[in-house]
Amino acid sequence: MKLTSKTDYALRVLIYLQKNKSRVKIQQIADEYHVSKNHLSVVVNTLSELGYIISTPGPHGGIEFNESFADHTVGDLISKVEDFHIVECFDSNLNVCTLSTNCKLKGILKKASNAFMFELKKYKIKDLV
Repeated sequence: MKLTSKTDYALRVLIYLQKNKSRVKIQQIADEYHVSKNHLSVVVNTLSELGYIISTPGPHGGIEFNESFADHTVGDLISKVEDFHIVECFDSNLNVCTLSTNCKLKGILKKASNAFMFELKKYKIKDLV
């Protein structure tokens, strides 16, 4: 399975914020990881809406890790950020596959996805640093 860049960046932001215990600007993280500030801003907005980070607006503002989320699992975060419809038949709104009713592949892929998430749920956000 492959995670999207959005999920990758979300994990990187949380790692960076846990290592740097002070409030930081998004640009600092973008510079550190050599990624687009615009892409990071989208991710930071999502993390802020989910509560993983605290965002303070203004010239002296920035973002910081919300310590109350340290014990949340990596799997929980990823399931909130990532779309795990790895094939179209996983999404009933998009499914036009004519094999869906008789397909054994869907069950195999579903088991693989569940195993992937099961493993990620063994680790807490604080374990990333």
